[in-house]
Amino acid sequence: MNKLLLLGIILFFSADISLAQTSLMFGRSVSVDSEKRLENFTYVQLRYTGGNWDTNTTAWDSMYRQITNITNIHPEKAKKSVDLDGMEIFDYPFLFISGDMEFEPFTDKQAETLKRFFDGGGICFIDDASGTLNSGFDSCIKRELKKVFPNSEFQAISKKHAIYYAFHMTPDTAGTRKAADYLDGIEHNNQTAVIYSHNDIIGSFVTDKFGTPVKKCVPGGEIQRNEARKLFINILMYGLTGTYKLDAIHRNNILIKMKMKGDKEGPE
Repeated sequence: MNKLLLLGIILFFSADISLAQTSLMFGRSVSVDSEKRLENFTYVQLRYTGGNWDTNTTAWDSMYRQITNITNIHPEKAKKSVDLDGMEIFDYPFLFISGDMEFEPFTDKQAETLKRFFDGGGICFIDDASGTLNSGFDSCIKRELKKVFPNSEFQAISKKHAIYYAFHMTPDTAGTRKAADYLDGIEHNNQTAVIYSHNDIIGSFVTDKFGTPVKKCVPGGEIQRNEARKLFINILMYGLTGTYKLDAIHRNNILIKMKMKGDKEGPE
């Protein structure tokens, strides 16, 4: 047998064994099988001090139904919250941050934890539930992300971005409000690591106990609500699979990287 070919086979199986050992270490699958790519999604919100981190509290039930009805994502039934004081954030590749008022600054340690989350490949969706520009929440979240990305600024995400066709074809960016006709983003490690809506997208899912929408969508009514929900699904798809239809990045591989980085750099 050709020596170069033999060496290649040995290296291939050695890498495969090493990857399997890493998977067992963290109790996670790193299979790139397309059927497993979107399993075990947990809706994870960031808890922070002050303000209102759990805006649109009842939205998750409607979000859960929509996700399970129209996608191949398999979400956990219960949503979860994490803070920046522990290591639990490194167990999840996609983080949601919401609010509608000012909140207290992150400590240096908390900002560093969030930085490691992004350095490890994590993606975050921020939703300003006030549905306004230059809100108290807006000023605070930009202040905190400046600590994490001191050399980066929010930029409007191009309408050619994968987010707008990750599942639905939808160029609309409205939520319950249409304060901005764009999504903001921060690029990091060759991906849009932060996706930011000023329009209260998650608010479009809030319902009462009978399933009736609670928040009016202004100015477009139910058509606007439908488009907002489509955009949320697109953002979710992008957050879980990277560029999705472009190259179908498998987010479970990123979990391994994030966990290793967190264990290495975290507190003793």
